[in-house]
Amino acid sequence: MFLCTLRFLPGHYEQAVRNYKNPKVPEGVKIIHFLGLFGEEDAMCIFEAPDEGTAVEFVVQFREHSHTATAVVFPVQDYKWTR
Repeated sequence: MFLCTLRFLPGHYEQAVRNYKNPKVPEGVKIIHFLGLFGEEDAMCIFEAPDEGTAVEFVVQFREHSHTATAVVFPVQDYKWTR
């Protein structure tokens, strides 16, 4: 599972929102949530992809209108807590 945060580039608000509402979704990608945010970031997308390459293929489309940051995420129950 992946989390991508997006921050609009100046002057790109309308194009970014259009892109967020109608993203190109590669085969194997499943969008879990695509949410608007109040704060430093403007939106976030939580999605599943079969591998990192497919995740990049999905996220790269947003870079034309936004700064992006993507991370691998997992349920906290799956984390192996160690010291």
